[in-house]
Amino acid sequence: MAEEQLKADAANPAPTSPATNEPAKTPMKPSPPTLLSASGAEEEEQQTEKAVQAAAYSMRPAFGEMFPLPIVKNIMNSVMAEKLKDKTYDKDVAKTWTLEIADEVNQKIASNPKVRRYKHVVQVMLGQELGAGGFYNSRCCWDCDCDTSVSEVFTNTSIFCVCTVFGTYQY
Repeated sequence: MAEEQLKADAANPAPTSPATNEPAKTPMKPSPPTLLSASGAEEEEQQTEKAVQAAAYSMRPAFGEMFPLPIVKNIMNSVMAEKLKDKTYDKDVAKTWTLEIADEVNQKIASNPKVRRYKHVVQVMLGQELGAGGFYNSRCCWDCDCDTSVSEVFTNTSIFCVCTVFGTYQY
């Protein structure tokens, strides 16, 4: 068989490039389509679906997927009222209360399915209510279209508590 191939090559030499006297490159013919088995067709369909899903990646949350401010406000109010409703200010226990409030708010927000693609930060400030006014300010750099924050205040006769949650969308 090898002899027949050599004879065929000698009879029909490959065309050469006139400038370099090297064999010219001929384009490769596309291979004919092969029939796919049922499992092969399923695999190709799954790969196509994955490609479509990858192409459909969204950089912004859909209208119904925004950070759920009313739900987060409700969580913050209920946790602060539950933890602080009948308490009087004690500087030794105040640190423990702030940690408990922040942890519980964090866990309840994280377990909510509506905050699936959001990262959130919970900040709690607790102090003694002495009748004086005060200001609380926070600042962050973020995307104004997707990210948000919400604050709630709890007060009784001896305690004030400010809880703030920052929600940032994960791109």
